[in-house]
Amino acid sequence: MATIIDVAREAGVSKSTVSRVLNRTGPVKAETKAAIDAAMKKLEYSPSYFAQGIRTGRTHTIAMLVPEYSNIFYSEMFQGAEDVALKNGYMVLVCNTERSSTSELEYTRALIRRRVDGIIYNTYENNPKMVEFLKDISRNIPVVFMNRVFSDPKDFSYVCTDGFNSTRKAVQYLYQRGKRKIGYIRNVKQIDVVNERYEGYLMGLKECGLPYNEKWIHQEECRNHTSDYIKLGCMAGSYFAGLDDRPDAVLASVDLIALGCVKQLKECQVQVPRDINVVGFDNLFLDEIYEPALTTIGQPIRELGRHAAQIIISKINGNPVNSQVLFDGKLILRGTTD
Repeated sequence: MATIIDVAREAGVSKSTVSRVLNRTGPVKAETKAAIDAAMKKLEYSPSYFAQGIRTGRTHTIAMLVPEYSNIFYSEMFQGAEDVALKNGYMVLVCNTERSSTSELEYTRALIRRRVDGIIYNTYENNPKMVEFLKDISRNIPVVFMNRVFSDPKDFSYVCTDGFNSTRKAVQYLYQRGKRKIGYIRNVKQIDVVNERYEGYLMGLKECGLPYNEKWIHQEECRNHTSDYIKLGCMAGSYFAGLDDRPDAVLASVDLIALGCVKQLKECQVQVPRDINVVGFDNLFLDEIYEPALTTIGQPIRELGRHAAQIIISKINGNPVNSQVLFDGKLILRGTTD
């Protein structure tokens, strides 16, 4: 097995120069770095991140906390974080907190003991105790929040999609297409990003001069598993199909709910989009597979993960600047709207 000394000899440089390249602890000429990279490849040299961690205090690992790993939304986000992490010599650990604030705290304390270099934090519910804990540790460990958890976020980094304005604009689009009875499907109230989207829906109605009709709102408790989202959408589809005064368009808080709704409407002989238009939120790869393909408010899911990892690594490398990245959701028109 090749050692750092073998790499230095092969590249014609000192051991300390190889160490600077591996640990990114000092400037190295581009041609020198290229020679070291070529030597490592030729010798199949793999640096010991455990040994490096002892010397540098870094483990070259980033933790991504997610409330539900089975949700394909987080799988896509993870791929984006991994895109950036691997290019920079980092690994991404995914920690499934199962929507429990207790698990979040336990996971985070365990991650700190294992000396992770940064944390990407996803949650369904902003637990004040957890948020305060992350605020405290962010003084020493880079943390990126994947939603806007603070009223004054300038001292923290976040990456997310503007659910409020994205949904508001989707309502306006439906209004411009002649829809006047626009409904909404929600899951549990305590999910902050869902609340933000719902508030955007209400503002869209107000700006278009459309009535709010409680009969056109469907909400059920949902454990936020993938199958539960689809089940909730099916329940909503049955509900809307049974109304005498149906909405002519429905927005859903997430794509999986919208897909379940479309499935059930079709089974109830309600034509989509002829009878009811349906719009989701996320832009999962499943949307194009369904028939009809789902119109949705697209989030750049993979980009969310990439930006989060970039911010983490930038902070690890000594850039203390907090970054707030807010993407606009894009209305992607497909077969469930006319």
